[in-house]
Amino acid sequence: MKKLLTFVIIFSSISLSSYAASFNWTKHDVAIDNSMELYYDKKTVFQVGSYKYYWVLANFLKKVQDNNLSMIGHHMANCETNEMKLITMVTYDRPMGRGNVNYDYIGPEEDPEEFVWEYYDPKIMYGDMIKKICNIR
Repeated sequence: MKKLLTFVIIFSSISLSSYAASFNWTKHDVAIDNSMELYYDKKTVFQVGSYKYYWVLANFLKKVQDNNLSMIGHHMANCETNEMKLITMVTYDRPMGRGNVNYDYIGPEEDPEEFVWEYYDPKIMYGDMIKKICNIR
């Protein structure tokens, strides 16, 4: 498991150096309100064992904090339980993962105790997206 986690962290770090334009973002069509747009990249979804790994982009339209207008993150999902772990995250000062980097985070390295599964109800925005990602073959 440690080798797998090391591989995912290295892959995520290398991939984060790419700009968001190199991704092929698909807009998630379920929204709670107009405060955020959520995207995922179908071509980067891959499965290892019972987990799916995928990239997400969020554009913050309202409630912008610290000039973070967008975020790109690499996540892993447990499709059987509709749970997610955040592996890496980078925030940007422009929409669609462009502009200057404001903050970067590698979860398992930064705070291993916070690298925990979070459940998302499939009836809400992010939970529904996990469900869609888990159905990508």
